Amino acid sequence: MPNNKYISTKAAVRMTGLSTQEIYDLIHCGALPARKAPKSGWRISTHDLEELGLIQSGADSIVEEVQTGDSFFYVADEEHYTQVFKRMTEVEHSLKIATANLKNFNVTLESDDGVETLRLCDFFLSLVERGVHVQVVCMKPFGFYNYAKTNCPQLLENSLFELRYNEHNHMKLFVFDDECAYIGSANITSAAIGKRASGNRNHEAGVLVWGQNMIQAPLNHFEKVWNDPDNFKHTWKRFAKMAKELDKFIKERY
Repeated sequence: MPNNKYISTKAAVRMTGLSTQEIYDLIHCGALPARKAPKSGWRISTHDLEELGLIQSGADSIVEEVQTGDSFFYVADEEHYTQVFKRMTEVEHSLKIATANLKNFNVTLESDDGVETLRLCDFFLSLVERGVHVQVVCMKPFGFYNYAKTNCPQLLENSLFELRYNEHNHMKLFVFDDECAYIGSANITSAAIGKRASGNRNHEAGVLVWGQNMIQAPLNHFEKVWNDPDNFKHTWKRFAKMAKELDKFIKERY
């Protein structure tokens, strides 16, 4: 039996098997008590979920996970799709990404209505259109930027999407709603976090961390790189023209 702990809507979805919209519907009609936490969405009591009979059988490991304050989960190979990319699709407020390589690959989204395939820039657009603040700092953003400029300009025009480049950034860091972070080897590429068969994907390793103490260091590191004064400098001759154009775009915008 779970203790009376308050969890996010994402955790409630995992524990109950309901969709996010179904959880919201229960909250808004008053069937599921919840409280609004500043800057972090709804918080739901596991006791109330149990009282309503919504917790799935066999969910003990999930209950234990979401109720542990500071914890981590090791992520290997194909789990980068099921554990990392899936969390990207579930963010409610913010997604922070630091990556070396940013590829505009096809992403597969699964929902109750079926499967949808989008380019990464269109996926980011779907996030910002529902109010998610997306920040990406990258060592090689130019291919993604040029594709988006031609095929998805509304993403670059949306104030909730911010793209910066830093030629020294090699870390791979994802922060989901400032509550959970991935730290590991995976870039934003299909072979790293996309839905590929085991023989066609990279061997990747990382950890997911959550909890107030565990999340603070990744947040601080991201902010340091995001605000690095070298973000607007470029020395790679083969990228000089593209870097100059992206530099102009960023300076005019910010």
